[in-house]
Amino acid sequence: MKHTLPASSGSSKFIIFSVFVWLILLWAQATYIVIIGGNGYLFWTAFGLLALTVLSLRPNILKNRTAFVLTAALLIYLIFNSLFCTYLILAFYCIFYLYSGNYKHKRLIKLISLFLIMIIFALYQTQSLHELKNHYSHYETGETWQQYGAL
Repeated sequence: MKHTLPASSGSSKFIIFSVFVWLILLWAQATYIVIIGGNGYLFWTAFGLLALTVLSLRPNILKNRTAFVLTAALLIYLIFNSLFCTYLILAFYCIFYLYSGNYKHKRLIKLISLFLIMIIFALYQTQSLHELKNHYSHYETGETWQQYGAL
């Protein structure tokens, strides 16, 4: 599985850094959603995307097997909780680990696919946060955390 992310040039290091920053922010937002009463599958999906991205940097047989086991465990968990997140993890795994043929713009296709997955997941998390905010709006207690803090 060669060329999972761009070679190490100056601009590609920036792209890889920005991917990791965005994935860490998605993971932090998913953690926040879980802490305030949201669903745990968002946390595990964000963690899975981050872990699979780390495993795809310098692939070898052990990392590929670890990625397969992690993906299988996530898929089993997500099938019972969120089919949408199941599709995201499955798409990520297929793009980075199974679709490894030789084609012209391999790196570009994988990066664009990764950014699309992250954008879709960010929109899904934002929608989940708004749903959670609407759910808690009925329980207005006047506490400062509801006015200024968590929601």
